[in-house]
Amino acid sequence: MTKKILFAFACLGLAVTAGAEVNFDKGVDVKSAVKQVEKNTSKDLYPNAGYPYHSYFSRDCRNFSFGPSASAIASERVYLASTEYVRECRMVHYQVCRTVQVQQCHTAYKPGPNGTQVPYQQCVSVPKQECHMEQRQECHDRPGQTFRTTAQLNIAQRQLFPWERESFSVCMEGPRVSVVPTASPYSYGVDQVGLYDITFNMRPNYRVPTNPDPNGLNYAAFSFKDGKFTLSVTDRWTNEYAGEKVAIKIELMKDGFWFFNSSKGEKTFTFATANGYDLVFAEGDLTKNKDFVDDSADKGPAKFYVKWGFQRLGKVSTDQYVKKDESPKIPM
Repeated sequence: MTKKILFAFACLGLAVTAGAEVNFDKGVDVKSAVKQVEKNTSKDLYPNAGYPYHSYFSRDCRNFSFGPSASAIASERVYLASTEYVRECRMVHYQVCRTVQVQQCHTAYKPGPNGTQVPYQQCVSVPKQECHMEQRQECHDRPGQTFRTTAQLNIAQRQLFPWERESFSVCMEGPRVSVVPTASPYSYGVDQVGLYDITFNMRPNYRVPTNPDPNGLNYAAFSFKDGKFTLSVTDRWTNEYAGEKVAIKIELMKDGFWFFNSSKGEKTFTFATANGYDLVFAEGDLTKNKDFVDDSADKGPAKFYVKWGFQRLGKVSTDQYVKKDESPKIPM
């Protein structure tokens, strides 16, 4: 059994080291492979598995995306290819020149006493080019062998809620092919089947909560009556979040001149999940925050609106806070 396993890996290893294009759709010369294995005394059937530092591979990826589903699903089969590139370098010599200023002198004469000529040195700066040889490394990349395969995803039955999507990236780099979930509400176990036409069988292990749908809760109405404000909100995912809770935070704002609006305080309401929620409050029920402005002396007409947002509390989604739009302005 051990010998058969070694032989199977040797076939692929010999194809990789042949220095030619590797096509997984074609067969392997079995007799030649056996002879090579018998001659090879190395413990590593992949002598180039570490690959020298000057070699690298192109990376070929395909992305898969799936929407809401409660059943098993299979992706299309895609083609992948990765080419080895070998960086070859050599030292080359080249001349480096620069211009410098040098002093150039000659003997000149000036009149002396009694009609004599007195010699002296007269010097000027003149440009001169100085050159020397240096060396540097020049490199180029040449393509080597190319690896090819096909890949497909088979995802077992799991539940994606209406607002959820998941995506996967399947990549080939050299002879290695891998699959990575880039977004998913599940943790998966992966079984790889095949060497030439690869199938990744994805088994969902457990859910990993994702952020809630920002459009799960929506504004319905905002009113003021008998000294109390009422903000009404609808919930479109009542069944999906059954048995869980939702926290809705409001901040009452007073509309001021131009951009000078003022906060009157805030409050958080917690409800069991339902089709809709009515948030009823008076100004005195609110907690004053750092933005609170006391303008009680101003008795003129005013308009109010609310800033609001929500959090899902439970196991279906994370508790990420979702900021919603402001309500319309109403007179008090």
